[in-house]
Amino acid sequence: MPHKVRKNELDIGENQQKILRTSLYLHIPFCESKCGYCAFNSQSDKNHLKLPYMERLTEYIAHKVKMLQNEDWQIQITSLYIGGGTPSVIDAHLYEKIFEILKPFIVNGAEMSVEANPNSLSLEWLQTMCALGVNRLSLGVQSFKKEKLEFLQRDHNLSNVFRAIEMASSVNLKNLSIDLIYGTPLCSKSLLKEELEIASKLPINHISTYHLSIEEGSRFFQKQQSLGLKEKEFDGFLSIGHFVAMHIGLPQYEVSNYGEISQHNLNYWQGNNYLGIGAGAVGYVFNVRTKMPERLDVFLRDFREEKECLSAEDLNLEHLFLGFRSCVGVLVDRIPNQKNLAILLEENKVYKSGDRVYACDYFLGDELALFLS
Repeated sequence: MPHKVRKNELDIGENQQKILRTSLYLHIPFCESKCGYCAFNSQSDKNHLKLPYMERLTEYIAHKVKMLQNEDWQIQITSLYIGGGTPSVIDAHLYEKIFEILKPFIVNGAEMSVEANPNSLSLEWLQTMCALGVNRLSLGVQSFKKEKLEFLQRDHNLSNVFRAIEMASSVNLKNLSIDLIYGTPLCSKSLLKEELEIASKLPINHISTYHLSIEEGSRFFQKQQSLGLKEKEFDGFLSIGHFVAMHIGLPQYEVSNYGEISQHNLNYWQGNNYLGIGAGAVGYVFNVRTKMPERLDVFLRDFREEKECLSAEDLNLEHLFLGFRSCVGVLVDRIPNQKNLAILLEENKVYKSGDRVYACDYFLGDELALFLS
């Protein structure tokens, strides 16, 4: 069944009070080590900046909240996601002031997620984060195979993964997600099946699966020829969706995601508001996209954000791309090429339900969006 899209934009009550319902993303740009495939804004050699960074992050959150309140907005944070980098390499007590500032604005039942590396996760850290309000954990597992973890240049092993999951269970954290990477030179359908069979025995309710990409700025990009790496389609990616849905019992709801729907991610795909705070973090509020400085030295001294006003054409194209890759779907009246839509409906590439059109295969989402734009 298609997901019913919630209104989450701008509400004006009887007293004309402006209500900003928004997700919030906080970026932590520190890691214990840098994985070979990683091109994210993260540093493994800037540990001396952790404390000043968290202090600056806290200051900016307070600044942002005050600015919105001065503009007469009532802020309602519908979900929080702390990502990176590796949030678990930051002392849990350094998050306390942040949660203190945000607490009055977080709605009841809000999903509050944090990413962690199995190698750096500790029981004390997890207990403190849960006491602050975190109710969802995303573990960067990436693989259950020793050789594959070594190839990906991950710093954890299988025992770290099981230990991390045991800790999550011990604090009664039921919303547990893991990430897996496929499409490496070591991958085959049988290896993926073996990894997913291990995952099926874990107390998790969500899996994210990502094809290995060779991004500029990563070590793999610099050494891809010597490593035998190249961007190509991997013939096992469709079997991932089938196995996860049919054998693990976690249905696919987005091109890379299976299981209990992440409300934070869903907010992105619906095109709703989200604040992004932290080095390089991106936000989007009322058709304006913002981006904070990526460089740590700049972030530590400057509150300024880059701003981009999105055109109606930009917004419509994003609506197509996000909708076709997920359970959100696309509004029929926002599809520019109705002639091509008729072709796709006839060929059963998409299906219509109510006033929306949905992809039959999320992996074809980008191609569908381009064909209909």
